[in-house]
This record gives sequence, C-alpha cells and structure tokens, in this order.
Amino acid sequence: MNTQRWIALGIAILLVICAATYSLWLPALLGSEGEATPTPESSLTEETVAGQTSEPAPSVEPTMDPVLAQLLSELEIVEMGPGLDPYVAMIGDFVTIDNLHRGEGRASIWIINENQRVVRLDPFDISDGPDLILLLSQHPTPRTSSEALLPDYVNLGELQSPLGVQNYPIPRDVVLYQYKSIVVYSMSLNVVYTTATLEEVRGQ
Repeated sequence: MNTQRWIALGIAILLVICAATYSLWLPALLGSEGEATPTPESSLTEETVAGQTSEPAPSVEPTMDPVLAQLLSELEIVEMGPGLDPYVAMIGDFVTIDNLHRGEGRASIWIINENQRVVRLDPFDISDGPDLILLLSQHPTPRTSSEALLPDYVNLGELQSPLGVQNYPIPRDVVLYQYKSIVVYSMSLNVVYTTATLEEVRGQ
C-alpha cells in the first residue's frame, strides 16, 4: 500500500511540473512537428530581401557649376591644378547713359587659375550700335571717349552680341586692380554705350 501511495504521489508531482513548464516545452514540440523555427541564417535572408543589406550606398559624384563648366570649355582648360578654386573677383552692373545708349545686366570677372581670367556678361542686354567693343577702363564711371580710353585701357575684342550671355578672356599680362570698369564702346562713333563699375568681391 505504501508503494502505491508513493507512485501516486510521484505521478501527481510530475503532472504539476508539466503544467508549470508547458509554456517552455510546448512551442518547441509544435515547432518540431510544424514549421521550422527561424534560424539566424534565415533571418539574414529575410532582411536582405527587405533591402536591409550591409553593403554601403553608392557614392554620388558632385556636379560642376554649369557657369564654371562653360568657362572651362570655352577656354579649353582640362585641369585646374591642385588647390585652385575658381572664384569671382569683381562684379559690376551696367547702367543706362541716355535714351540712345542704355545697358542692363551684370559683368563679372572670374579667376580660373593663376593665368586665366575671364569677363562674363550674364545677364546682358544693351542698345545695338556700330563697331562695338568691350574694354577694361581705368576710369570707374566713364561717360566720354577720353574717360574711357585714358590714361590706359584694354581692348577685350568685338562685342559678340548686344543680347545674351558671353565670355571674354583677359590677356595674361593685365594687372586687374588697375582697371575700375567694363565699358561697351563704339570705335567708329567714339561713344560710350554703357559701363559697369567694378567692385572687388570673393565667390559671388
């Protein structure tokens, strides 16, 4: 009789233990008979499918300023050299002198490298005339022929157009700080059509 009681007591204790721990062994039992439990490898595959890969994002090449790209193309400059950062050194706005000689827009002087300087007209719109040239003048606000040409000036060439963006290389031996304005001048009429007084800036 004692033996039967001990057996019954052991079965009762076993049932209590099973009831208390069923939350631990039941999922494992169901997993072995049904779907397999996810492994670290399968989790990694799911993340990869979802786009969560460990590969670095591709780098994006910076695009060049379109104004600078145009200047380099016109000057046929392939490389600017290490440590050289092109910038705008001077700017000036064109003015209207009278009803026949009006001008609108902006002139800027770009420093590309140690030997390359460019006058850029952008935007630009003036009244048309004969034999127009673009020049650098030592006078800050020339209105007459003598003011525009004396004591010295630099002829940058014939005006490409009375309207639209255009660029003019500056000769390498020109000392920029000696010149105070950009002038559109008629050689045949000896008339100043418009001027832009230059101011020193950096990077505008």
